[in-house]
Amino acid sequence: MNLKEFNFPAHNAVFHISKGLIFNRTIAFRVRALYPDKNDKNVYIQNKERLKKRLFEKIMVMFNNRLRATKVKNPESPHDFTEDYKKRMLISNEKIDIFKLQMFQLSSGMEDEFNVAHIGGDYAIYPLTFVCEKCGDLRTISPKSIDLFDPNSCMSQGCTGRYEQLSLMLFCPICGNVRPLQYYYKGESITLIRRSKDSISTWKVKAKSKGSMDLFRLKCDHKDPFDMGPYKSRTPISKADPCSQKPLTVTEGSIYIPVAQTSIDIPSSPDIDLEELEYILSGISLGKYDFLENLGLSVDISTIQDLYANYNNLTTKKFAIMMDPLLKGKTEKDQEKEWKKKCFIDKIEEVITEIKSVYPEAIIETLREINDYSALIGKLGASSIKSTAYLNFISTLNEPLIKTEKKLEFAEIQRKYHIQDIIHIPRVTLVNSCYGIFNGINKFYDEGFIPHFDPLWVNKTDATKGFYAYCFPYETEGIIVTLNKEKILEWLVNTETIPAKNSTPKEFFNSLEPESNEYAKIEVLLHSFSHLLMRSSSVYTGLDLQSYGENIFPASAAIFLFSTSSINIGGLQFVFEHEISNWFENMLFDVKECTLDPNCIKEKGTCFSCMYIPEFVCCKFNQHLDRDVFLGKTDRNKRGFWW
Repeated sequence: MNLKEFNFPAHNAVFHISKGLIFNRTIAFRVRALYPDKNDKNVYIQNKERLKKRLFEKIMVMFNNRLRATKVKNPESPHDFTEDYKKRMLISNEKIDIFKLQMFQLSSGMEDEFNVAHIGGDYAIYPLTFVCEKCGDLRTISPKSIDLFDPNSCMSQGCTGRYEQLSLMLFCPICGNVRPLQYYYKGESITLIRRSKDSISTWKVKAKSKGSMDLFRLKCDHKDPFDMGPYKSRTPISKADPCSQKPLTVTEGSIYIPVAQTSIDIPSSPDIDLEELEYILSGISLGKYDFLENLGLSVDISTIQDLYANYNNLTTKKFAIMMDPLLKGKTEKDQEKEWKKKCFIDKIEEVITEIKSVYPEAIIETLREINDYSALIGKLGASSIKSTAYLNFISTLNEPLIKTEKKLEFAEIQRKYHIQDIIHIPRVTLVNSCYGIFNGINKFYDEGFIPHFDPLWVNKTDATKGFYAYCFPYETEGIIVTLNKEKILEWLVNTETIPAKNSTPKEFFNSLEPESNEYAKIEVLLHSFSHLLMRSSSVYTGLDLQSYGENIFPASAAIFLFSTSSINIGGLQFVFEHEISNWFENMLFDVKECTLDPNCIKEKGTCFSCMYIPEFVCCKFNQHLDRDVFLGKTDRNKRGFWW
C-alpha cells in the first residue's frame, strides 16, 4: 500500500479529513493541513454569507458553552476553566470577521490539466509512539526522525522483534486535553509490559532502574494545550484538581469527532441585512407578500433582493427625489419614508415585524430550519429547485388502473405510517460543512453533558488568528418524507413528553425551541425513521449505504434523504416512481425485532444490527436513535408512534 498519498471522495471528506482528524490506513495518520482551493472546480455556493453566519453562531454557542461549564452549573461537565483562559478564548460576535469558509481542493480527473494542484492537503503519522511486539521496547519518535525510523528492527540489543504503532491515547474529561502515551525516565529505555494485549488494565511500564508502574498512574494537571513552551512552565487552564485520564483507542471517530452539517443553498441576497434575511425568507414560505403578486411580480428571494438593491441604490434614490416635486421640499426623514414606500420596503418591514413577534431571537435556528425546508421544496422561488409531490406524480400517469392502484397504496402508507407526503427533488445544491471537532468522549446520552468542542483553528497557538469551516457544495437528487404533525402531537402527549396542548400543530411546530425536550423527542423519531428507510432502500436504488446522506427537519416534521454519489443514477427517482410501497414494507423488518433483542430494545433501542449506518453518512454520527419510538415497549416511550 502506498502510504505517501491517499484519495478521499469529496462528498464525505468533511467527515474524514478535516484538519485535526485521524484516519487509519494500516497505521494511523492525522491531517495536518488542507490547502485552499486553487483549482476552482467546486460548485458555486450562492449564499455564502448566510451559511457563514449560521455556522459561526453554532461554533460560538458550542465553544462558549464549553468554556462556561462548571461543576456547580453542569455536574456532568465540571470543566471549571480559569477566568484568564475564558477571557482569552471566548468567541464574541465580532469574531465573525476572522471566521472563514474554505473549499476542498478537488484534484481527481485533472491529471492531464496544466497549472492544476493535484494535492489537497498533508498528513503525518500519529501518534508517534511505537512498541516492540516481542520485547515491549517503547519508543516515541520525533517528527523529524520518523523518516529514518525502521519499524522492522527493534532498537533493543539482541531483540529481533519489530515495532507496531501504539494505538492508544489519553483523554482528560475535565479540560479536554488529548495526548499520546509518552513515558520518560532519566533518559533510560522504557519497556511496556502487556500481560494481556487485549486488557489494558494489566499493562505496566518500567525503566532499567525503576520497577514496573501503572500505565495510567499519571494525572492530567490541565496545562494549556495552546502553549507550545516547556511543559512545566505552562499555565493551567482549569481550576479543577488533577484527575485521571481515560485511555482511548486510536481509530477514526473515536478521539476526534467531526462536527458537521448539511445545508441547503439558496440564491444570494447581498443587499438584504443578514439579521433580517431569515424573517424575509419565512414571509415568502408563509405567503405574506401578496402585494408582489398583485404587481405581477414573482414571490421569491430574487424579487425581494431586487427591491432592496433598488432601495439601496443612492443614485437612483437621489434622481427619484429630484424628479418628484412632492418629495423635494420634505425633510430627509420624510423623504426616506416615502422612498421606502416607493420601493415597497415598508410593506416588507411590516412582514418582518409580524414574523419577529412569532419567532423571537431564542428560536431563530428553528426559523432557519423551516426556511431550509421551504427552499428544498421550492417555496422560496429558487429556480433550480423543482419538487414533485407523490399525488402530483400519480396525476401524470396515463394508465387509469395504475393511477388507482398507486393512490390506494399511498393512502395505506399515509394511514399505517402516519405519513403526510412524499416529495421527489430531482436537483438541489447542498453544502456539507465541518465546523469543529469534539475532543475525546461525547456522552450525548447524559442530560446536561457539554462535550469538549473545538473550532477548526487556523493556528492552535494563537486563537486570534481565527478559525474556519471546510465546505463541499454539490448537486444531487433526493426524497423528502413528511410525517403527520397532528399524529406527532398526539404521540408527544401520549408519551407524557408534553401536556395536552390547545395550540394547533402549526403553532406548536413553529414555536419549537431547539433545546427543548419535545424537539429532541421529535428529532429522535425522525432520525430513527430516516435510518430505517436508508437501510432498506439499497435493493431498490442501486446505491450502497455509503452513497446516502440525510437531513432532519424537526420543526417541519420532515426528513430528506439524498444521494452523495458523484454520478447521479436516478436511484431515488426510481424508488419514488415504482417502489414506494415495497420500500416502506421492507423497512418494518428492522423495526419490529433485532437479532440482539431483548438487550437492544431495553438498553438504547439501537445497534449495528438494526439501526446503525456508516458514521459519515449519518448526520448525527449514529446518535439520537431509538427503535422504541415506534414500538413503545420500554419506559423511554410509554406509547409507540406506530403501535
